Amino acid sequence: MASIIEASSTLRKRKHLKRGITFTIMVVGQSGSGRSTFINTLCGQQVVDVSTTMMLPTDTSTEIELQLREETVELEDDEGVKIQLNIIDTPGFGDSLDNTPSFELISDYIRHQYDEILLEESRVRRNPRFKDGRVHACLYLINPTGHGLKEIDVEVIRQLGPIVNVIPVISKSDSLTPEELKLNKRLIMDDIDKYSLPIYYFPFDEEDISEEDYRTNTYLRSLVPFSIIGSNDVDEMPDGTMIRGRKYPWGTLDVEDASISDFVVLRNTLLISHLHDLKDYTHEILYERYRTEALSGESAAHGGASIRSNGTEARRAASGTGGPAEYSPQSYGTNAVNYHQKSNSQDTYLAREEQIKLEEERLRAFEERVQQELVFKRKELLMREQELRDIEERLEKEARMKQEQDL
Repeated sequence: MASIIEASSTLRKRKHLKRGITFTIMVVGQSGSGRSTFINTLCGQQVVDVSTTMMLPTDTSTEIELQLREETVELEDDEGVKIQLNIIDTPGFGDSLDNTPSFELISDYIRHQYDEILLEESRVRRNPRFKDGRVHACLYLINPTGHGLKEIDVEVIRQLGPIVNVIPVISKSDSLTPEELKLNKRLIMDDIDKYSLPIYYFPFDEEDISEEDYRTNTYLRSLVPFSIIGSNDVDEMPDGTMIRGRKYPWGTLDVEDASISDFVVLRNTLLISHLHDLKDYTHEILYERYRTEALSGESAAHGGASIRSNGTEARRAASGTGGPAEYSPQSYGTNAVNYHQKSNSQDTYLAREEQIKLEEERLRAFEERVQQELVFKRKELLMREQELRDIEERLEKEARMKQEQDL
């Protein structure tokens, strides 16, 4: 029996290694916060072209539209486990005078992934190839101002925290001295406490946690917000070792040096130690809360208004897939209770109908933004194709001229 169990365990592990792990993170930050460089540093390769991430307003507008760009990278750890890392970049975030549409686009995208799961669960026959697109972690990059949170920082964490695991990160921390960085971390945490902002603070059950996990989570809590340094360059040191570093007049700084940056700790937390914790918390807490409130019609009962819970604020959209609660006259003895129950059921039904309309409008608005994004990408692709054709024509012309000169 023991050999059968052992063989079964080995088979499951082999299938797990073959299938790999899917993990999705979203990186949110204003232009100049080092968002693209951080993505490349995290993956250890060129994923985002830094030269193409700078966005400028058009000639007729001072507003910059937020774009959601998804990149997929396959990583492999030391044990051979493959991780399919889906990265959602957010160029254009926070670069307009009014950033309300940016908040709505990001939150609509996250909620849309929950809606897809909710719809799939309600099907009689589920799609075996269904792709779970839920965002498991949102890294919010904070500019190293040396002060606390800005108004935009407070608002984005307040809106996204109830629906996704928000992890605050101080980017480009090498621009601060150690004393300034320590003060900056304290001021940011003071603001998070002051405004009761919902962040992923490595939760655990004190009564059901090992001593090692307790020490690990306590240590990670002490580092929040994480301070990171990114680099797109890999340099060779005098001793022959290769490091990912940043060059300064006084020398080269290793971004993976744990004594000056939390980058290695953050990377290991995301991709190794807390990968499954983040996925479990997304499914068991955030999604279940969204699902319960959607099917119970709580958001509809409040007229679609914001709901404050545990110091956080989140709009919940009811999908309308659940019908009114069944009523049994035998379980109640009077006609008055019967009438009251039917009245409540009717009110709940009408409220859900209204919420369905609101949800449909929200989804239509989201689809319109996606269509606009596709149009923009097509224009960008046509421009790149034209540039390539121009380069080819110039090279052909130069080649002909060289041949004529040789003759």
